[in-house]
Amino acid sequence: MRTRTCLIGQSNLFKAGLKRLFMHTPFEVAEEKDTVRESHDLSWDEGLFLIDKPNDIREIEDDIAILKQSAHGRRVVLLAESMETDQLALSFAAGVDGYLLEEISPEALLESLALVMLGEKVFPSRLAVLLCGKNWAMPRPNHRLPADGHLSERELEIVRHLTEGLPNKVIANELLITEATVKVHVKTILKKLGVANRTQVAIWAVHNGLAILPEALTAKARSETPRSAA
Repeated sequence: MRTRTCLIGQSNLFKAGLKRLFMHTPFEVAEEKDTVRESHDLSWDEGLFLIDKPNDIREIEDDIAILKQSAHGRRVVLLAESMETDQLALSFAAGVDGYLLEEISPEALLESLALVMLGEKVFPSRLAVLLCGKNWAMPRPNHRLPADGHLSERELEIVRHLTEGLPNKVIANELLITEATVKVHVKTILKKLGVANRTQVAIWAVHNGLAILPEALTAKARSETPRSAA
């Protein structure tokens, strides 16, 4: 069964290009709208809403919130020209499920959207490095952990995968363990580090030398399969 998809944006080229890309894929373009507000009339309980991001997310954040509140099965993804950490943060606060860059390859875009429809959050893989560069506030760990200290080898493996933005299912496949086991490890890691979420784990990993170097990560972001975060 194909996923009903609504393309939203002022650019006819944006919509025409995506409509052509989605031919013979799991995504069926059922509607095209100029604004998010126009999509409020759709009676879909579930489906994908792919939006050409405006210059400032504040222009549409209320409309996105209404769109998401109307039905739990709706997924919203923004396609942006560039990644600015404040815009990305506002987007996720408004309830978007994905924030992707227009430079993404067609294959990576389709894989990202498939993850979104499975309930994952997707974002550019260089997010953790940019967060560190912006010095975003985050709770400090209860104590600074050395790389070979309080985390077990298995937990360190999972931290490295979290830094890459991998979802639990992919981590489980990589490590040949169950997804439930990964979830248990993630909860333990959050508790040990004294942080609240996976993004903060990634930031901790960068600060402690467990992450990919920024230069390498930036280069990889243009070509690698997109990652997701809870």
